[in-house]
This record gives sequence, structure tokens and C-alpha cells, in this order.
Amino acid sequence: MVPSSIDQLIQEVESQVTDVKKDEKVYKIVMVDDIKSISSSMKRELTFVARKLDNVKLSIVDIQDPEIAYEYLQKCRPDLLISDVKMPYLTGDKLVEAVKKLYPDLPVIVVTGFATKENILSVYKSDKNSIILSKPWEPERLVGAVNQMLGTNFQWND
Repeated sequence: MVPSSIDQLIQEVESQVTDVKKDEKVYKIVMVDDIKSISSSMKRELTFVARKLDNVKLSIVDIQDPEIAYEYLQKCRPDLLISDVKMPYLTGDKLVEAVKKLYPDLPVIVVTGFATKENILSVYKSDKNSIILSKPWEPERLVGAVNQMLGTNFQWND
């Protein structure tokens, strides 16, 4: 997503959440990964499982630039943050650390292709309650992590 401004991005995200029924729960998820295909894949998987439930809707924004993501997060609090670790300009652990200062209780899932001891410790230093998933992830594990963090009951069925 390449908005011309953060305010335009906010408007685009808010427009995703239209026609919400009275008994419907909307979960706002921000995904941050510098590789668009990664966040698009996660978004597709989560959208697929959410469609199976009548009373749940997901509003997912995927942002490739962690600095833009942080600026967005300063204005909009999501229900869940999913972030990569290795990104240019602002690494995922530093993004999580900064966001946790804004929203200490925000659930976080970190996805990394570099699940080294050093990376895992740096993430847990930023947020000891986060869940770390290795790339490539299994859809069942992603869905399970989202269920754990949001208290949802999504089911992955092949």
C-alpha cells in the first residue's frame, strides 16, 4: 500500500470496515513486512478463515515501510500487530519496542526468516508476551497465534 499520506491510509483502512452488522466484531490488524508478497500471503490466509465466521470481520492493513507503519500506529491503535524482524531503516524488534510504549497491552506476532537466538531474544526484550513464527510459516500456526492473541476461534481447514 503506497498512500500519499498517513491520513489517506487511515481513510482507506476505515473504508474497509463498511456495512458492519450490529452483532459483528471487527478486528483491526496491522502487518508490517518489507516484502509485499509475505504480508499479502498472511492477509489472504487470515481473510480466508475470517470469511467462515458470520459475526467476525477483519480490517487488515499491510505496510512495507516500518517507519510509515509506526507513524500510522501513532494515530490508529489496532487489535493486533504482526511484524517482520529484519527490515530496512527500523527493525521489527525496534518497531515493537516503540509501539509497546504507545500501547503496552497490544498483542504482537513477529514473523522472521532469521529465527536466531539473538533475534528471538531481541523480540522478547521488546515484548515478552509476543509470539514468534518462523518463515515460512504454516497457516495453522499463524491462525493459532492469531486465535491466541485475539481470543478468536478461527479454524484452518485445507
